[in-house]
Amino acid sequence: MPCSKQTAKRTRNEDVVHIEPPSDHPLFKYFSRLDDLNNYTFNFSERIVISPRYLDIQLLDSQNFNHLSTILHDQGLIDFVQIKNIWYPELIRICYSTLSINFNEEQRTEFTMKFRLKKVDYELDSHRLASIWNLDTVYTNDACLFDGNKTPESWGPHVKRQAFDLFNIQRVPKKKIMCTIFNKEMRMLHYLINYVLMPRSTGHSHVTIDDLVTMWAMVNDIKIYWPYFIAHNMLRFTKNDHPKGLGYAYLWTRIFEYLGIDFSEPPPPQEQAPQEQAGPSEQPSMRDIMQVLQRIERKQARMDRRLHRIEQYMEIEEDEDQD
Repeated sequence: MPCSKQTAKRTRNEDVVHIEPPSDHPLFKYFSRLDDLNNYTFNFSERIVISPRYLDIQLLDSQNFNHLSTILHDQGLIDFVQIKNIWYPELIRICYSTLSINFNEEQRTEFTMKFRLKKVDYELDSHRLASIWNLDTVYTNDACLFDGNKTPESWGPHVKRQAFDLFNIQRVPKKKIMCTIFNKEMRMLHYLINYVLMPRSTGHSHVTIDDLVTMWAMVNDIKIYWPYFIAHNMLRFTKNDHPKGLGYAYLWTRIFEYLGIDFSEPPPPQEQAPQEQAGPSEQPSMRDIMQVLQRIERKQARMDRRLHRIEQYMEIEEDEDQD
């Protein structure tokens, strides 16, 4: 989607806590706040980045997936699903560790994404992100499912029932629904949801309720406001207790390119390779050291509480003796 490039907001916070990066760990020069460093170290440094996927529309057309091509065209996703690029796993982890998305209270389809990288604060609004990601922002309020008030979790039972009826599912099965219930085109649509629209690292053959309702909306030509949809899913990855990988790798590269972030320094682009089992290291890592310090602090806190209870007990005993 052609667009005139605008400058994203870049601000430096003068009140942040600056830290001296260890000389043996070049990644830490990307942080200027102690809480950012701690959050990255404990919650994101070991998270995998989901290997991104894209769709070759020409291949889709050659296989006579005419219905699916129509669905993607009507949803304004033709350009989006074809995005491919190199990607930067370490930068993605860092950005997710500082990511926040703020939604406009009056116009919930409008939101602002903020993150910190290389000690610089970046801010992009929903319209700019839609352009960067090749997404169509044209929609009507009465047709937009993701209007800021409705998400897959909030859709009522009547919508979910319609989704089940569409695919001839008579009742919610006790076991997980498998994608084998779909025909060839719908399996491809489910593939796109799993790997591109709502990427996840496992369970690609399983069909969730969110999958079903999203497919129902797309098949019935109910317009979805995709910038909000993607932002909503990105926000899930920022949760510290989220057990899965980090998605939308290609979309982050598009953001980096738009902002003109320098890739000449490490970390380099890489294809996510299977992690080899690490052997014992000669020196503990920064993460190991911080974990040990936290355990010591927790033990000290428990000891302080016990001593306090003992002191209270002794004071009671002394009062009784005086009586």
